[in-house]
Amino acid sequence: MASGADAQERTDTAAAQEQTFTLVGRIVDAASGEPLIAAVVKFPELARYAFAGLDGQFTFSDFPAGTWEVIVEQLGYHASESALDLAAGAELFVRLRPDPIALEGLTVRSRSQRLLADRRRRTPFRIVTLGSREFAEAVDPNPAIVLKRLARAPVVECSYRASGGAFSYDLCVFRRGRRAPISVFLDESRLHGGTQTLSAMNHETIHSMDFILRPKSAELRVYTIWFVERLDETKLGLAPIVW
Repeated sequence: MASGADAQERTDTAAAQEQTFTLVGRIVDAASGEPLIAAVVKFPELARYAFAGLDGQFTFSDFPAGTWEVIVEQLGYHASESALDLAAGAELFVRLRPDPIALEGLTVRSRSQRLLADRRRRTPFRIVTLGSREFAEAVDPNPAIVLKRLARAPVVECSYRASGGAFSYDLCVFRRGRRAPISVFLDESRLHGGTQTLSAMNHETIHSMDFILRPKSAELRVYTIWFVERLDETKLGLAPIVW
């Protein structure tokens, strides 16, 4: 049974979250002070995002007061991640540091790279992208093991009772005090068998993986080399991630 203090804390939190306001902010280059056009600001717990305009400014209307995780990203810069206590009158001023390694790797992007990058930016959650470099540097390139080691989240083994009554083992993400299964998609279709099937895949057939960390669950999007080639060579598109 919850104590009176716990109940009061929940009441106070709910009351605070009912207070909404317009949150404004600005994103600039930490070195030059120049505005970062089209940088994205994400609030994963609220499933909301916004892009900075020509002056580096962004706006969220009807924003609830509270303590929220905020992620700010821009191509060629180190991402900024923090938890902030935000209320009416608050303004955000974010300085992003240039990432020399990312800048060195910038080239003319292919159609597939543009499509995947745009979908990542328009998904309001933290996304960890794992590609050929991560597989090449791994002691064991098993895709499930690479995910478990580099997910930047507590990925643990878990078991559940399958439809036939027997127990099945998989990987789960530890979120909000509980284990949640990781939904796995291969080239836009749900992968039967989840991370168990993923473990049996040849890593050399995988172009990249996007690990999407939701507030209470997780999703793994696996893209094969053939699928990425189709994105480059045809008019095949990508549907937005549903949340």
